[in-house]
Amino acid sequence: MLKKMTVLALSFCIALGAVGCGKKEASNGGLTDGYACTMIVTPESVKLDQEFLEKYKDVKNVVLPKDYDKNLDKITDEIASFADNEKVKCIIVCSDKEGMLPVFEKIKEKNEDITTIAAGVEEMQNENKQSDVIMDEDINIGFNPTDKDNDKNAVRMAEALGAKVFVNYIDEFVKDEVESKQKNRDMQRECEKNGIKYEEVVVLGMKDENDSKTAEEFIKKDAVAKKKAYGDNVALYGCRGAMDKATIEAAIENKLMVPNIHSLDSTKLYGDILGVDVSGSDYTEINSKISEKLKSMGMEGRLAGTDIPEKVFCVEIALDTSNKLYKKKVKENELLSDIRADIKEKTGIWAEYNSMKYYNNFLRTVEMYPILY
Repeated sequence: MLKKMTVLALSFCIALGAVGCGKKEASNGGLTDGYACTMIVTPESVKLDQEFLEKYKDVKNVVLPKDYDKNLDKITDEIASFADNEKVKCIIVCSDKEGMLPVFEKIKEKNEDITTIAAGVEEMQNENKQSDVIMDEDINIGFNPTDKDNDKNAVRMAEALGAKVFVNYIDEFVKDEVESKQKNRDMQRECEKNGIKYEEVVVLGMKDENDSKTAEEFIKKDAVAKKKAYGDNVALYGCRGAMDKATIEAAIENKLMVPNIHSLDSTKLYGDILGVDVSGSDYTEINSKISEKLKSMGMEGRLAGTDIPEKVFCVEIALDTSNKLYKKKVKENELLSDIRADIKEKTGIWAEYNSMKYYNNFLRTVEMYPILY
């Protein structure tokens, strides 16, 4: 496959330049009304930064309908049909619902020379489905969010915040898991190394891993007790996404800290909690709105999130990497060697990129470092 990548690279027609990008909302008549060298397929929830897209030439963003998962065969057939157009050389696919993976095989059946890129496909958020992505030979390149080092980054951020106590909320579903126990021990050691008191609290009564209502009730009550016992310099951290809203709301109510969260879209999460309008795709402006709101509440610099939604970031990396492959004509084994620095320079965002399987260096997980609002 690596030899094929060189041939594919020469077929790319992406190049830097200020040229407008087409963006077409999906309609009953079909997904798109035109084609470009690089077709980017995204769900409505993944709003791409138009200013970033405009840096690239011959790119078209196709937005999926809200209910695209109701007829996945039809949707994946229509996306695969892009490969019939001679203009199309690369197809980037992002999803927020499972079931889109067959599209890559369908694209290759149409035209095996098309470069396929999985950028934030939903299956990567399901531990039982990740292997489906990893083993899919019809995916040439992949960038997908992960929270593998979320715990370590949370402790590091807590230390930077000046936290004296780190409260790690876990649930009854993970408390006895070997991997979970190891992560918790690592967090405890990291806390102790930085002079932070570590407390592990089991959230009781959750019906399942997604029972956010019970988590909210428990954590809000417990946070009051932690405030009373330790004061303001307490960092609240939940072991899973279902606890994100609870830790943020509890921190705001008690003037505590949240050093990291699991949500792939922290801008939307904070927008919903704070009642801030986060529509649109100007994430600099959106982050400013969130920061201003928190400042007015006396919470400036005490809550963590990410610069932009993680799936948006994965699509940006995918687009820039394909451009690099074509424009610089680099060798395959050099393609990702300096991606961390390159993407930081272009987006201002620090992240880690790790290989998902030893024989395909082009399939990577992406972990964004948290920022403070």
